[in-house]
Amino acid sequence: MGSFSLLASRPIPTVLETRQFNSVNGSDAESYAMSQFILACRGEGHWGSREDDNSKIDLILSFEHPWASKERMLILSQVKSGATYGHVLEKGFVLNSAAKKAAKRTTHHICVVWVDRTNRKAFWAYIHPNTTLKNQTYGEYHLITPATRFDLARCMSMVRAGETGAKGIHVRRRNSLLKNRREFVKKRYSDQKEITSPVVGKIELTRLGWRHMFRKSRREENKATSLDIIPYLGNLLVRFPSTHAITSSDVRDYGCFTYQRREHLLKFNNLEVTYAKGEEKNKVCAHIRVIEEIRYPKDWNNAVMLSQQVERRVVLKSAYYK
Repeated sequence: MGSFSLLASRPIPTVLETRQFNSVNGSDAESYAMSQFILACRGEGHWGSREDDNSKIDLILSFEHPWASKERMLILSQVKSGATYGHVLEKGFVLNSAAKKAAKRTTHHICVVWVDRTNRKAFWAYIHPNTTLKNQTYGEYHLITPATRFDLARCMSMVRAGETGAKGIHVRRRNSLLKNRREFVKKRYSDQKEITSPVVGKIELTRLGWRHMFRKSRREENKATSLDIIPYLGNLLVRFPSTHAITSSDVRDYGCFTYQRREHLLKFNNLEVTYAKGEEKNKVCAHIRVIEEIRYPKDWNNAVMLSQQVERRVVLKSAYYK
């Protein structure tokens, strides 16, 4: 660069991760995490007790709830970086017990962000007061992206008010032929169209779910339980499930977009079923499977009009009890 530059003649500095630079590296990680969260979730951020290890709150984040109208989510976050607190995997990351122990509080939940300095990535994990302190592996959808807003809404739903499980819902098992019942239930299914769950938001009732539940290869007994429970989906899905798990997840790039697809299993305990008039009620567990897909630009970090390019759908896959 000749005489144009005052710095070109100096050697490029080596970035160090020694104890001497812990403070500045940690501060940089907090700034990076804040910027990723604000852009990905279209939110607002404030510094908490930055560089004050005793209070354990580095960032206070706020953004609009994706399915609870006119509500905002408030996220308390602690940022960690370096090998002491975690390490990256091919698909996801491992959060070490040291990070959990440093962040865990008895009075509230907290979102831990671990920054991978080498690969310039930030991952999140939602820590509850009853979370174990063991090292824990998280999937690739725990990378901070525009999909994170929906994941955090799901995690935070655990502390919202509302009924849990299927207690009080009574299903009567019909003895009529499946062929005769199917037309009536299909109309009920089509009329519902969509139901808003407090855990995953708006669930669409589409042909995908109907075809899956009543495919030829499925046992008649299982089809019957689906016919029994479909008319009660509106009563079940507005409640909190007894348990909730992501049973599979996949992240793929197609064209200029990234697609995240997950399958959720919602279980509702204490559903009451009777098989004949006057017969004793049997308690069973309702199983509801839904498919969630989220699409956003691959280069979302550089997208100026990102909000209009983030899309999400959740559709019912199956409903049955056992």
